[in-house]
Amino acid sequence: MLEQDIPATMPSEHHHDQHDTSSNSGNRTLVTLASLILVLIGVKLAAVFLIPIVVAFFLSVLAYPLMRLLVRARFPYPVALIVTVLFIVSLLVLIINAGTGLLVDFSKEVPDDLRKLQVYVNDAGHWLESKGVTGAVEMVDKLNWQDIIGSVKGADMSSMLTRTLGVAGTVAEYAGLTTTILILMFFILGEARGTHSRVEAVRQAGGPDLKKLLNSATDIQKYLGIKTALSAMCGLLAGILCRIVGLEYPILWALLAFLLHFIPAVGALVAGILPFFVALVKLDMGHAIAIAVGYFAINFLIGNFIEPTLMGRRFGVSPLVVVLSVWFWGWMWGPMGAFLAVPLTIMIKVVIENSEEFRWLSVAMSKKKVKHGEVVLEMPMLDESEMLGGGAATEPPH
Repeated sequence: MLEQDIPATMPSEHHHDQHDTSSNSGNRTLVTLASLILVLIGVKLAAVFLIPIVVAFFLSVLAYPLMRLLVRARFPYPVALIVTVLFIVSLLVLIINAGTGLLVDFSKEVPDDLRKLQVYVNDAGHWLESKGVTGAVEMVDKLNWQDIIGSVKGADMSSMLTRTLGVAGTVAEYAGLTTTILILMFFILGEARGTHSRVEAVRQAGGPDLKKLLNSATDIQKYLGIKTALSAMCGLLAGILCRIVGLEYPILWALLAFLLHFIPAVGALVAGILPFFVALVKLDMGHAIAIAVGYFAINFLIGNFIEPTLMGRRFGVSPLVVVLSVWFWGWMWGPMGAFLAVPLTIMIKVVIENSEEFRWLSVAMSKKKVKHGEVVLEMPMLDESEMLGGGAATEPPH
């Protein structure tokens, strides 16, 4: 009798176990989502505190190869640190001074350029109306050009720039923010030596194993180095193009292209819009079209041939993920978040790529390509030697 009762009870117990497992999985999902929402709220609210730290970290990662090179050249570590920081400061001062001076000179001509642009816009409205687009002239007439020209004429371009970047409201605040970033960068670089030994000590003391996190720092260093070089190439080619076409302030357009190339998808478009309209009002339609075609060719060459070749599969991120990351971090931290979007996304991707639990998210973020009619994920399969060896190059000699 007992032998007949046992089979009858086992399905019920098995169903009960499945119900408990499903319930626990659902609870874990809800807890994870709630925790993620709380973290995102904290990151957004703490933007003023976090942005200088993130910028200082990325600048340190970008500057670290120079300091490592100086150390290998037998410079004392403190001297190498000071020289590296001074080099970064000099570079930033040079870019800011050159950009600000050119921007101030350019801003003096903006009111006259807007008056010329008004003529083009009015002519375009009448042309559209003649082609059957009803209401085009009325829409153009609604533009209050006097107020637009007056607001630009009386504006302080440097203050407008800092407000647009969303990082400071006044020149004093901007200077304070820059000083904070440089101080943080100095201490981050100062603590760089011995990082691997410290990570091993943390692990032996019962803490988490952070070797894979160091591996992500190496990848971010590679990404930032390649991206900076490609942005400089884009800026150089844009400046040469504007010089050949005869557009004034080619150095300004080169700096603009260099900075905006760090913002994927929309950066290249924005970088070419202003030179196009300036060429339109200062030169003619033919020169403006030449500027547009030249910018398209530069970005097409770099974005579709050079960058994929240098980046390789390691940084293959889906274009949709790139666009969403720019939108997301722009919403979180404003324009500065858009600049930092891709490095932050790459860092998150590499970190979760080295995680057993969340590696599937890294696969979902990876770039897809079609090969022989099949969709293939450009997702590198990491082996143990790659994961342990990736960060070894970041440790300078003692």
